[in-house]
Amino acid sequence: MTALVAVSALTAAAACSSPTVTEADSSAAASPSRATYGTQAPLVGNANFEAVGLTATTFSFKAESGTVRADELGITYIDPRTDDSADLTVRRTLWDGTEAWSTAVAVPDGAADMQVQLSLDPAIGVISVWFSGPDAPSEDGAIILRNTDAMSGQVTWLDVETGRAVSEDLMVTASDLAGVSVRTNEDFVGAIVMEDDSTTSGVLHVDADLTLAGSAWGDLISAEGDFQLSGVSQWNSVPLFTLTDKNDGSNNIVQFGSAELLTADSDTIRFVPGPTHLGLKHDEDLWLVDETGAVVEVDTSACELGNNHQYPTISDTALFAGLARVTLGDMSVECLSDIAPTPDAEIVGEFSDGALLLTSTLSSAQTRGTWLVPADRSEAVELDSLGPVEVHSDHIVNAVDGSEATIVDVYDYRDLTLPQE
Repeated sequence: MTALVAVSALTAAAACSSPTVTEADSSAAASPSRATYGTQAPLVGNANFEAVGLTATTFSFKAESGTVRADELGITYIDPRTDDSADLTVRRTLWDGTEAWSTAVAVPDGAADMQVQLSLDPAIGVISVWFSGPDAPSEDGAIILRNTDAMSGQVTWLDVETGRAVSEDLMVTASDLAGVSVRTNEDFVGAIVMEDDSTTSGVLHVDADLTLAGSAWGDLISAEGDFQLSGVSQWNSVPLFTLTDKNDGSNNIVQFGSAELLTADSDTIRFVPGPTHLGLKHDEDLWLVDETGAVVEVDTSACELGNNHQYPTISDTALFAGLARVTLGDMSVECLSDIAPTPDAEIVGEFSDGALLLTSTLSSAQTRGTWLVPADRSEAVELDSLGPVEVHSDHIVNAVDGSEATIVDVYDYRDLTLPQE
């Protein structure tokens, strides 16, 4: 009887002190449920994501393999193809899950059995849709241009913001540059013009108005010597490439249009194109290029940048290389070596509250996992390993490549629940 009275009294007290509907709503708004932001079931079940509170996604989708390009404002992709000759559907989704636009792109004649690709120039916000195919056997054993793919001449460019599309046959312009074929890669929205299997005759590039321009190879290159074209990209509508000196390994030139940006003693230079700056990484050296083409070497002596298997990443505010965070505004460097639980970790990205996501996924690493470094740079919090993910605008992007499609789950960072001590 005593126990029953006690329970009844507690119930009555709770009823008397229960908040009104208005107060309850206000409390919920102040401390939102972890299910508030993510509203969709993820397409890829992952117990490690669920263990840290990422149980639902902002949006999820399937895309044609290799056709997902993310930036700070949203993500662009192509729907999986069900009919190789039917028009493609290119979609743009903002990070809140809103579809900004979708555009139909025709498959060029003869390209139905080729692989569709997407390339991005983040500085001008232009995507190119193109089709790659296998190289034809070379009768004279010529070395095919590295880091590029043979492509169909018909290309469609899209304005990332509006979805406006322009299609053009590259071979019309390439013929003016003595070209018989064109090649490109996923970092180049233009193309390299080839007069035969091993000889470059020009470069085609695109500007923010989706206008194609061409430059003869001889008008771009002023360096004297026997050079081989290596890395190829485009940034801010200007072609970007590395020239490897066949006779002098210390004389490798990074070329930006007709300007020589720098020389290096190796051709393993990483291009890191971002919306406002271009990053260049070579071993422990790092440079930043602004929209005017001005080059600044970043002093990274206080922090190791990680090995060359770790690719830098860049946002509109910072560049991340290994455990170094470089502020783009003043080029200041913050090093997380003393905080990171393993030297093999690298910064994946930064959230709006200043927290950083670290991950170590290299098979050779002593410690593998994922950690969150708080904004106050206190001790890193270990999360269940999330694997290789991207961070964009307070969202964690998990992309899984399959044989038939790429599956993408986009989680809101605010749904992350840190492990309790």
